[in-house]
Amino acid sequence: MHACDPYKHTSTLVACHKRPVDRAVSSGQLFLPLADHRLGQSHINSQDTLQERPMSSESLAKSGLDEASTLSQPERLPPKHILEGHEDLILSFVFLHDHIYIVGVSDDGTMYKWDCETGLLVGESWKGEGGYIWVLALSPDGKTIACGRNDGIVERWNTDGEMSEHVWMGHSNDVRSVSWSPSGGHIASGSDNGTILIRRAGSGEIEVGPIETGKYSVRSLAYSPSGDRIASGSDTICIWDSNNGELLVGPIEDLGDRVKSVVWSSDSSKLYSASDEFARVFDSVSGTELHRFEHNYYVHSVALSPKHNILACVGFGGIAQLWDTESYQPLGKPFGREDRVHLYCVSFSRDGRYLAYGAVDKKITLWMVKDIAPELPVCASIYHPSGQQLTQQEIQPQFSSSFLEVSPFASTVPLPAYRFFTGWCHKPFCATRR
Repeated sequence: MHACDPYKHTSTLVACHKRPVDRAVSSGQLFLPLADHRLGQSHINSQDTLQERPMSSESLAKSGLDEASTLSQPERLPPKHILEGHEDLILSFVFLHDHIYIVGVSDDGTMYKWDCETGLLVGESWKGEGGYIWVLALSPDGKTIACGRNDGIVERWNTDGEMSEHVWMGHSNDVRSVSWSPSGGHIASGSDNGTILIRRAGSGEIEVGPIETGKYSVRSLAYSPSGDRIASGSDTICIWDSNNGELLVGPIEDLGDRVKSVVWSSDSSKLYSASDEFARVFDSVSGTELHRFEHNYYVHSVALSPKHNILACVGFGGIAQLWDTESYQPLGKPFGREDRVHLYCVSFSRDGRYLAYGAVDKKITLWMVKDIAPELPVCASIYHPSGQQLTQQEIQPQFSSSFLEVSPFASTVPLPAYRFFTGWCHKPFCATRR
């Protein structure tokens, strides 16, 4: 059975009980390198040191990474694919909603599309008229990719590589961060001059802003799942009212460095960030820091699984680690690059099966999540023959209502008319395939 084909399983299924999880908003948002990427991997800004720092005994977090690497675990499998084609470092990428393709952008100013199944490029490169592209963000409906350029422009592309005729101006400096509202009705963009603009996604009309965040670049932006708030990361973290630009929380200070990545939990109650060697989690209402996930080098990007309570962290020195967001313990072994090349961006696919990170050496590494953390039990998702994932309500006409309920005596259910693929869930009561 090929690991990427969800439709070659022929088995029966046991029900899986899921509790609410901390998962990322499906916005396609990815974030930007702190280092001056135009100078290459070896030339990092003075405050962006890669020096390994000793872990303080008074630290709020215990990384547990040494324990994770020494526990008796199955040997980790290699990545599924190494995606190549760009001529410079990978700045950002997005998984498309079909779970089949990835679109990435590099410092060479081009975008490429890859097939996750084969690892091969699809068609020719996409290239606009402006400068290089800092960031990509996929619309909630999966049809449009917004990108921020170094000339202050926001562009939109469809997923076949066709650019919209209308480009949006308004920023006087590089557009470093972009985020779609959950409804898809608005796009927020953050610039090097410390401002945020919120536009109507259809017309590009500026509806809110400029929001003045301070004198530093807005390196990261993320709409809350509820759509009423936007988190921004620069030298501080701020949470804004997306309807009027009013500051609601923050500025949250003393973060050790510029905040390169922010992501919300699915219920909007928590905000995760990456700045120095810590990934942090905050209460999104009070701004109180709840925990720090400690690493040996600077963390550059964080992502939450859309299906499970898993936080992925990547950064300088090739660090890459999964964490359980409930126990704060590491999951699986570190899965960074052995050559310790700097990793700039990370994301999960929307179905939670894939994880990928982009690096300074022009490559995107694609993983199967189950290969990184094989200790996660298996639970299944049901698909209609057309390929669309089914909800419990859609399944009920065909199957008993007890199909997705937890029972002390779970039983297998034949699936004669449906196909399914396996995902991975570390929750109690999660049954294995039979």
